[in-house]
Amino acid sequence: MSRHRKKPKEINKPPEVRDTEKKLLVIEDDPDLGDVLCRVLSLSGYRASRATDGLIALEMLRSEELPDVILLDMMLPRMNGWEFRRAQLEDERLKDIPVIVLSAVAETVEPIEAARRLRKPIDLNTLFSTIEEVSNA
Repeated sequence: MSRHRKKPKEINKPPEVRDTEKKLLVIEDDPDLGDVLCRVLSLSGYRASRATDGLIALEMLRSEELPDVILLDMMLPRMNGWEFRRAQLEDERLKDIPVIVLSAVAETVEPIEAARRLRKPIDLNTLFSTIEEVSNA
């Protein structure tokens, strides 16, 4: 009988927990990605909520505590990211909330005004640093 034990698989380090009360709104229609993003953000110290399209997001923004940052997918049902952003910019109460666009779609499809743009697949360290950067601006 061999006395050698198999080396355990390396486990990914959990995300760094931040000392923050920052509230984020994730607008993402993909259920798996949306759930994972919200879970990782919550485990990292953020208060994250999710909307599955632009219409739901506008309803949430108009009836709940405003987020510090919005994470916006572009390809959404009912009201896409471009339509959402136009409606957000037209609303005095919502227009100053910074938006980070998360999309696999190239901006050349239609330009959009946003604090930052990140291409999917998303690197979490880049996402966290971008959230901190735009929320502290």
